Parts: sequence; structure tokens; C-alpha cells
Amino acid sequence: MLLLEARHIEKSYGDRVIFRAEKLEVMDGDRIGIVGPNGAGKTTLLKILAGELPADQGQLSSYGATAFIRQLEQEEGYETTAKERQKWGVANVHGAMSGGEHVRLKIATALEQEAPLLFADEPTSHLDLPGIRQLEESLHAYPGAVLLISHDRELLDAICTRIWEVENGSVTEYKGNYTEYRSQKEQKREREWAEYDAYQKERHRLTQAIVDKKQHARGMKDAPKRMGSSEAKLHKMKAQGKRGKVERAAKTLESRLAQLEEKEKPKELARVQFDLHQESEHRGRTAIQCTDITVHAGARTFVRNLSFRVQRGQRVALIGANGSGKSTLLSMIAQKVEGITISPGIRLGYFHQSQATLDPEKTILENVKKDSRYPEATIRTALARLLFPGDAVHKTVSDLSGGERVKVALAKVFFGDYHVLLLDEPTNFLDIPTQEELELLLADFPGAILFATHDRKLMSGLADAVLSFDELQPSLFPGTYPEFLEAKHKKKTRDSSAEQRLLLETKLTDVVGRLSVPTLPAADKEKLEIEYKETLAALQRCRRHGE
Repeated sequence: MLLLEARHIEKSYGDRVIFRAEKLEVMDGDRIGIVGPNGAGKTTLLKILAGELPADQGQLSSYGATAFIRQLEQEEGYETTAKERQKWGVANVHGAMSGGEHVRLKIATALEQEAPLLFADEPTSHLDLPGIRQLEESLHAYPGAVLLISHDRELLDAICTRIWEVENGSVTEYKGNYTEYRSQKEQKREREWAEYDAYQKERHRLTQAIVDKKQHARGMKDAPKRMGSSEAKLHKMKAQGKRGKVERAAKTLESRLAQLEEKEKPKELARVQFDLHQESEHRGRTAIQCTDITVHAGARTFVRNLSFRVQRGQRVALIGANGSGKSTLLSMIAQKVEGITISPGIRLGYFHQSQATLDPEKTILENVKKDSRYPEATIRTALARLLFPGDAVHKTVSDLSGGERVKVALAKVFFGDYHVLLLDEPTNFLDIPTQEELELLLADFPGAILFATHDRKLMSGLADAVLSFDELQPSLFPGTYPEFLEAKHKKKTRDSSAEQRLLLETKLTDVVGRLSVPTLPAADKEKLEIEYKETLAALQRCRRHGE
């Protein structure tokens, strides 16, 4: 069933066309992810489709009620039931609430309406990993259609059946989830390179053929002087005819060259080259040693007796619910508190959301170059990968958006003279293209990285060790995030199996005890013997599976 259709819609701000979309349709049950760089017009498109913002041109038709999960900055009133608040872990709507509680309440309010069409604008912002998983489950089970703006690639992979890309002033539809969209984009890019290479070869071939034809024409000699006048005249006429044919052939080639459809060279960003020499001298040695530390902030204690070691070049993901102590641990390491040993010669670079390291009156390039040992060309390459190309590096930091400042602060940490990076939620407020470029930069960084994050893609792609603050007593897991999840699942299965085995053993003991009663009636004894055999068989199966 058709829920929404838009035809020939267009939106501009001043002389700038934000986007044009020829045809957009939403059907019942659709799960559509809207992606694109920050500033491309994703939220504007969503508001137009929701009927909250007029388009400059085009027609919009909606066939049913809508609900809207707005960005945290867009305040609104909340009306929802106590049951839904309890489900999302929000006790009430009065008094001070954290950002995560605000977002949870927005989600609960919108979902409870069960409108045929649900709009969601960055619903994962400020949510921890359990909250993101709960949202994922709720969107899966939602009875209507969902239009979703999100920078969470795992969420887009898990629920989306279509992707709308808002980029370069247009809206393009792709079938499938985010990974399938990226695959189609890559195939498109490969076709563009193939077409560009073919264009370059044909252009070169035609250009060279034109040069050859013209040189051939110029090389056709006049009649030799020894010829008589009539013979020379005949030779000249033949030569002119041949030269004319060659010149006409050259003009034909020039016409074909002029009509050749021009193909632009696909954009390709250069990779950043970090200085690997100094780091390679220390690889394999311990960078950070934490011994029986207590992670606490003020009177609040998160973890006691925490011990772990970080090797040079290791990438450790710090994971856990909001308020579990991840950011506090990074701060303690940066401050080198008692119980934390930093190996001699190790320099720490610390990124946190306050961006206090930036000078707002200086340009992007000036901020990143300060205290960096890398040449300007390398820094500019990295800034281009973070979507600050060309003269954009000369923007003053005070004129940047919040997301842009995050990127500058990250670049400043990357190119400081550091061996270890401490990163607190580095992908927060970054759009997906920047997240993907950030991952490439982090993958190329030669030193150790400790990063607190709820970004499952970043965890899976970067970490080779995991420290989970969701455990009663956190310890460093020596493996990737998928390996950590697998080990956790196996442990849960083993624990469940052990619990089941204990219950069966207890039940078997009870049955044997009742069977041993001398005055037990025959009918009861028969029932207990059947129960004994069934319990024993179940216990044997449980033991076999637990081996």
C-alpha cells in the first residue's frame, strides 16, 4: 500500500539548490535509510516529506498519520504512558534528564503512536549500545514504514531495505541495506573508471591519428623538376586529390574528437603516510600498564582492582553502557594517575568531545600544524580525507559547525607527536563519509589506540582487543570485537548449560530421595521411576552438550 509519494520536489536556500528529487515513494513496510554528507539536506528532505517544511517546487501526497523521532536539539513536549517509559528506562519526564534519557523518551513517544509512517532523524545520538540494540529491535518490529536518517551503519544494515542518498544536489535510490548500497556505489565507481580509461584511450588514439594524417598530408611532395609540364600537371592533380582525401580524413577525425563524450576523472583521495620509523623501534613493548586501579569520578566508583596492559601498536576498544566509566578511564590514563604506568618515551594524544585543544581564532590548518612534526602536504592530505579540501583548510575554527570542529580536533591529535591515541567517542557527530575516512586514518596510524565507542562498525573494523565495562570485573579480551561477541555467547551458553545441569542434578537427587521411601505406594513409585529415567536422560544430554 502506498503511504507517501513525492514528484519533482526541489529545495533551495538562496542561490544554492539543496536537492532535486524526481520521484520518491514509500510503501507500507518499507525501511528506508537516508544517507549523505552533513549539510547535504537529509533533515530538510525528511521535514519536507513529513509535511513540516514546504518544498519550493513539486507535489507531495501523504496517505496516513505520521510520527517523528526528532534530533535531540529539536525540543518538544512528551506525552506517553508509564508502560512505554518503563520499557525505555525513563522513570519520569520531570527534573533533569541526561541526553540519553531525552532520546529514549522521544523514541518511546513516537513508537507508542504506531502511525503508518515513522520518521526518525538521528535516533541513535546519545544512546549507548544496549539502547541502540533496543531501538534496532523496535524498528524491526514496527508495524508501519520507517524513514530513517542515521550515521550508524550497523543499524542501517540491520533494518533497511532501501537507501536514499542525498548528495551533490540530487536524491538517488539504491536497493538493499547500507552494505549493499556501498557495494553498488563501488561498482558504479569501477564503471566510471573503466569509462574514463576508455575515453582517455580513444581521445589519445584520435589525437594521434589526426597528427599522423596532417603530417602525411604535409609530406606529399609536388612534382619533381625533371618532369615535363603536362606530366607535372597530372602529378600535381593526383597529389592534390590524395592530399585532399587525407585532409578530409583528418577533419573527420577532428569532428569525431569534438563529438567524443567527455568523461571526468573520478575523484580519488590520496592516502596519508604516517612516519613509521620511530614507532617500529618500540613495537612489541608495553605502552601502558594499569595495575589494580579504581576507576572513579568524585564519590562514584565504576570499577575496582582493574589491571591490564596495552602493547605498542595495539588497538583497544573500550565498550559499555553510558556512565560505566569508559571516558573516566581515558581521562585517568591521560592524567597518569597512581597505578597507571606509561613507558618511558611514550607520548599520549588525547581526544575528547570538549575540543579544548583548538584555538577558535586560528584556521583549521594552523591548529593542526601547531606542535606537529609532519609536513604541511601530509596534513592537507589528511584534512582532504576528512572533507576539508583545498582552500577549506583556511577557514577559521570559530566559523565551523560542531561536527567540523570534531574533525579538526581529531586531525590535531593524529598529527601531534604522539605514540598512543586516547579517543573518546571519536565518531560522534560525524557523518558516514567522514566516519569511513576516519577508519582509514586510524587503520594507518602506527601506534597504539584506546578508543571508547558505541560504533559497532568501528569496533569490528579496528579493534584487536576489547575491554568491556559491562562485565562485573572487566578484563582485557585479546581478540577482535566479533571474536569477543562469539566468546561472550559461548560463555553465556556454558553458564546456561551449567545452570540447567545443576537444576537437573537437584531434581534427580530429589526423585531418588522420594523413591527411597519404604511406604511409597506402587502407583507413585511407577510415576517417580518414569520421572527418574526422563531426568537422568536429560542430564546426560546436558552433560554431553557441555563437553
